[in-house]
Amino acid sequence: MQWGIKWWLGLPLTPELGVCAYCPDKALDAHHAVTCKFGGDVVARHNALRNAIFDFCKRALLNPKLEARAGLGHERRLTRPADILIPSWSNGDKPAAIDVSITSPLSEAGVVAGAAARQTEERKHTCNDTICSELGWKCVPLVVETFGAWGRTAGQFFGELASRLAAQSHSSKTTMLNNIYGRLSLILVRANARAFNARLATTMDLLEG
Repeated sequence: MQWGIKWWLGLPLTPELGVCAYCPDKALDAHHAVTCKFGGDVVARHNALRNAIFDFCKRALLNPKLEARAGLGHERRLTRPADILIPSWSNGDKPAAIDVSITSPLSEAGVVAGAAARQTEERKHTCNDTICSELGWKCVPLVVETFGAWGRTAGQFFGELASRLAAQSHSSKTTMLNNIYGRLSLILVRANARAFNARLATTMDLLEG
């Protein structure tokens, strides 16, 4: 509970730990613990959320494809505008290029729930709209904050996805929407906890050594 409060306030987890074991120039606060790009936790968290969303899309019979890059020229060979590509998302619309992102509200100027997600959505459109347009795709950024708030686009996407799932499973849309958010929230919480523990354990080992 104490660490949770410190995380929400952006405070150091424990004063005696000082800096991150992976980044000696960074203080070991909870914000850094869940955004540190070393150690593989950021990638693992992203992939776990992406895979869960991909699984929901499969269950909704949307024929999703992972890590779509089709049609990109040599100069953009490292670009991945779609974590998940949905060939037919809505009637008459372009294929949906789903781009999953996690951001921290403590990295932004404001700490209002959803503000960081909105800013990240805007950045994703700036980076990917042109590429997606060339490919005949529609950029759909699904952004979640480390505290758990999803962006507006994600809310719209999950609402439609829940409707598709409800039609396939003969359940209510509300039930399926709760299932989506519940599963993704659990993945996010567990991934953040692993990131905390990895840095605390490694730093404690260095201190004791």
